[in-house]
Amino acid sequence: MNLVSLKKSRKRPEVGDGFVFQLIIEPEKFRFGMVVSTTMKIVSFENVTMVYIYDHLGNKKDDYPKFATKKLLIPPQAINALGWSRGFFETVARLDLEIHPEYKFSQHHFASFVRPGLYYDEFDNEIKNPIEPIGAHGLGNHRTIEDDVCHKLGYPCSED
Repeated sequence: MNLVSLKKSRKRPEVGDGFVFQLIIEPEKFRFGMVVSTTMKIVSFENVTMVYIYDHLGNKKDDYPKFATKKLLIPPQAINALGWSRGFFETVARLDLEIHPEYKFSQHHFASFVRPGLYYDEFDNEIKNPIEPIGAHGLGNHRTIEDDVCHKLGYPCSED
């Protein structure tokens, strides 16, 4: 696995949680994400966590990206809470998205990988004209984040 174990947490992620993760390929550096929703719906899954993963490499856990630029490394992702409970994602900040609505995209769209050409919003409604960035319409976890980040950065994906 390319993710470094940081700090386990039983606390469910909440909207506005800023978190860090590390890749073994980038020792002593941190990548950043933010929880932007905990009410996403995907098919039969409800109250799914949606996160942004930023195109930012920090030297410390508090070397935050400029959230308002919304410069994402990968499109928004729907994930479960395993990244936190297994200690690969560590919450390091709490951002008030009510006070800072500019930190979020106004809409989130996802492409079906089962039925190409179909797109959905974050509440599982089919839409006709998706707006970038377009994520994958499916439930992932810390491992899918790891794979997508490594693929985007040109790093080898872990084999396990």
